[in-house]
Amino acid sequence: MDKKTVLRVFGEAFLRSMVVLMAIVIIGFSAFFIIKVTTDKKQMAGNSTTESGSTYSDDELQAMLEKENANDTSHDPATEETTTEEVTTEESDIPSTDKKILVLNSTGVSGLAKKWMDKLSGEGFSDVATGNYSLGREAQTKIYVAKERMGKDLAEYFTDAVIEVGSLDSGIDVSTDGVEIFIVLGSNDTTVQ
Repeated sequence: MDKKTVLRVFGEAFLRSMVVLMAIVIIGFSAFFIIKVTTDKKQMAGNSTTESGSTYSDDELQAMLEKENANDTSHDPATEETTTEEVTTEESDIPSTDKKILVLNSTGVSGLAKKWMDKLSGEGFSDVATGNYSLGREAQTKIYVAKERMGKDLAEYFTDAVIEVGSLDSGIDVSTDGVEIFIVLGSNDTTVQ
């Protein structure tokens, strides 16, 4: 073989290997992109919450917006007075004593949820159950409630408890049927007083 033939064969082999290598790189990046987009969509779907922390579907949010806009009227003085009165009228808190409550231990302190269940039952909360929370240890106790204005009477028993509107569907080792209030015990509430 002469030099030209060797160079031509080498060049063709080199170009073919570059094309194959580029194809592998493109397929790899495509697979990574598809996995990333799919994962992000799942996370966004799981985290579709309003600023107050409650979870609503897009259809529910749209219906709420349409209802609010339907009730909106022009600058009618009578309407403005009514609206002002509604805003200044304070709605009372919803008591938790008759709600189904689930106390979840995220601290790793054995029996802590039961101690808090006994404490709350002794304070008049009639339907309290316990379980473990496996999605990580919380530093601060969190109270998840089904509706606004709920859980404030529970928060006074805990150190700096945070109340959020929402629900827990994962990380729980017991049934959550009918539960309206979830209390995830944080490490700041490991002693019951």
